[in-house]
Amino acid sequence: MSGKRVLPMWTQIRRIWKQVFVREARLSKEDWESLLSKLSMGEVPDGEIGSAIVRLSKPLDRQRIEAAKPLILSYLNHHNEWARHEAMWFIRWSGLLEEKPALIRALTNDPDPDNRGFAALCIANMLRGTGDKEAVDALKAKIQDGSEDSLVREHAYGALIEVVTNRSGSDFFVGKKNLDNVDWDWVTKLP
Repeated sequence: MSGKRVLPMWTQIRRIWKQVFVREARLSKEDWESLLSKLSMGEVPDGEIGSAIVRLSKPLDRQRIEAAKPLILSYLNHHNEWARHEAMWFIRWSGLLEEKPALIRALTNDPDPDNRGFAALCIANMLRGTGDKEAVDALKAKIQDGSEDSLVREHAYGALIEVVTNRSGSDFFVGKKNLDNVDWDWVTKLP
């Protein structure tokens, strides 16, 4: 034995993964600025906006997040549902608590039910255990809206559990539980 330390296989694989994927995931300053410029000029095709938002956001770099924030948040109102979805993801990924009202608006008004459900999940992730009054009110209203898509209502209930109790509501996000499992008394008694 040469005295050279041999790393466990999983440690080696993680290091290789980081070298290959993480390094490639981080755009150079010039590439990042070019992508941001193309996005701001409307030069990114609709089908590629979502991935552009992710590429601008990863890895998490506060300076880049702040620089891209106004542009990316403008995509919350874009006609492409995936662009809106990834703009919500950006808020959650970046931990932009000040953008909670934007997520509540998406929960309430996004034309796509998948996005309304995703807004509930983002709210749950960002506000877990806080009991945030605005979030609780919006989630309760969504759950109690009988005309809303049932999956959106289930996601809103899962989010409500997480925001109020700091317990997982994931069974409602992944379809293990549905509206038949909602504790309606608890929902109506919440302040």
